[in-house]
Amino acid sequence: MIAQDVPGATVAAGRRGILASERKLLLAGGDSVLVAASLIIAFNLRSGPIQHAALTIPWAGVALATGIWLAAALMVDAYDLHQAVSVRGIFRVVAINVTLETIALLVVFFAVPYGVTRPTILIWVPVAAITVLCWRLFYRRVFARAIFAGRILLVADADIIDRVWPEVDEQMAGLYRVVGTIHPADPDAGDRIAITAAEHDADQIVLGAEEDLPTDLFKGLVECYDRGMVVRSVADVYEELTGRLLVERLRQTWLLSLQQRGERSRVYALFKRVVDIVAGLIGLVLLGILLPFVWAAIKIEDRGPVFHRQVRVGHFGKHFEIVKLRTMRVPRGEALQWTAEDDERITRVGAVLRRLHLDEMPQAWNILRGDMSVVGPRPEQPHYVETLSESIPYYNTRLSVRPGLTGWAQVNYGYAGDVGGSNIKLSYDLYYIKRQSVALDLLIMARTVFAVATLKGR
Repeated sequence: MIAQDVPGATVAAGRRGILASERKLLLAGGDSVLVAASLIIAFNLRSGPIQHAALTIPWAGVALATGIWLAAALMVDAYDLHQAVSVRGIFRVVAINVTLETIALLVVFFAVPYGVTRPTILIWVPVAAITVLCWRLFYRRVFARAIFAGRILLVADADIIDRVWPEVDEQMAGLYRVVGTIHPADPDAGDRIAITAAEHDADQIVLGAEEDLPTDLFKGLVECYDRGMVVRSVADVYEELTGRLLVERLRQTWLLSLQQRGERSRVYALFKRVVDIVAGLIGLVLLGILLPFVWAAIKIEDRGPVFHRQVRVGHFGKHFEIVKLRTMRVPRGEALQWTAEDDERITRVGAVLRRLHLDEMPQAWNILRGDMSVVGPRPEQPHYVETLSESIPYYNTRLSVRPGLTGWAQVNYGYAGDVGGSNIKLSYDLYYIKRQSVALDLLIMARTVFAVATLKGR
């Protein structure tokens, strides 16, 4: 399609804003280079027994230190772009990451010594902390400026601007800025789009309107696309910035965007199954070690049963039974109810088990059996599924993948205490279903490990 000249408009030179994915790669790349360089500097300044006249690079140590740093960064969500533009967030991320890295290096280097000594590690700590901190402050000062932000021309109605866009705006954090707004119902909206985009130097058109667009509006969007601008929906921007799907704006065609990779990709399915088997076996071994102590503690407190059995709804609506270590006292005949913060039914032993996430360990058997996976939407009881599916559109879609011990909704939101919370969790679950991949599963598992290590249980 050949674009027609529009008075007052110039052909777009191309996208100038840095995308969120590019910013994360930039941060990770800067971290990696500086962590590696810090180890090289520390190794050559060390007071170890081996001295070299020339610069020496311990390649194994560099690779290990960099890999550990990136793994720790995933656990602490170090590439959250909101943390990257907050001074407090920058100091927090660097401090936690350096601490985790130091502990890991000491463990690894003591177990597998190859010439990198404790003095090397002691020198590496301040060098890495200072250089990475300076890099992240530099990123905040330079790359979070408006000059690198994507310029958005928002084509949306009042409902989107009032109800949806404020939540998007909170998450933009220097990533994007709105340079103009057009109401799609305006009679001349189609003619104004290209002119307004050129006048304000926009590089993205974000559309918040119904799927059936007026012909002139659609023609204007095509013209902007032909001039090199990115045309996206509000739902797409919302998904990118929040990690959730905009459930209330889903239309009948949204199902076509679900990749169902767990069913279509044999490599991904094999990866998940291998992880499930390994994790399930490790979980059962740990449960066998801890069970005598947990049994004694529960019996001493209230003499009740050690295990609690529940029926849950799994893959494609199939019911299965999970076993948990009992953490609550439930009087006979009490109706089902949501678990609340500081629920009075939780026992003292149960509070410890929940804080350490040990109450979920018997589900390792469900993972080995294939009822559950390590990563996926948390399975709910049939009563709640029936109630929520009547109240929340598309709720049963979360049953299209195998439920998990942990999931995207768990690490981002936690537990839901009502229908509203379940609706938010669903938006995270649908995001996971749409984007499930090895990388996303590893991110979820890393953040879960960090949550367990920092006692962020309930």
